[in-house]
Amino acid sequence: MSTDAANIPEAETGTDEKKLSKKELNKLAKQAKKAELKKNSTQGQQENQGVEEEEDISEGKYGNYELIQSSERKTITFTLVNKLDESYDGKMVWIRGRLHTSRVKGKTCFVVIRQQISTVQVAAFAGKDDISKQMIKFIEKVSKESIVDVADCIMHSTRY
Repeated sequence: MSTDAANIPEAETGTDEKKLSKKELNKLAKQAKKAELKKNSTQGQQENQGVEEEEDISEGKYGNYELIQSSERKTITFTLVNKLDESYDGKMVWIRGRLHTSRVKGKTCFVVIRQQISTVQVAAFAGKDDISKQMIKFIEKVSKESIVDVADCIMHSTRY
């Protein structure tokens, strides 16, 4: 504490007019410490942003659609979730549904997509199949009940 009080300029300590009390010196020391911590935290955030801006290997595979306005007709065939069974195992399908829940933990993301009363779980792992950390963060930020389109290979669980 005494070193912090020694670093305060004479104008602040008031040696010319009157001496500051111990309480006021502690208050000034706390403010100086708080300002230093704030400065360090902003530097840390800038360093973290530099890490996040690494190359996005899954660029173009995710994002928001533009306003459709029926200007073009897409020929995507969506599969109904309640129709998914063992016959789709290993096949590439498109699913459109509402994001029911999502959970992100590190480089792993689990999402449940709902169509009416049927649900399907989607798992995404950063570092596999051209999935980047930026894609996982994008998935994490999608709000619940948003309509999402997912295209991927179906893999049935062996837990049944």
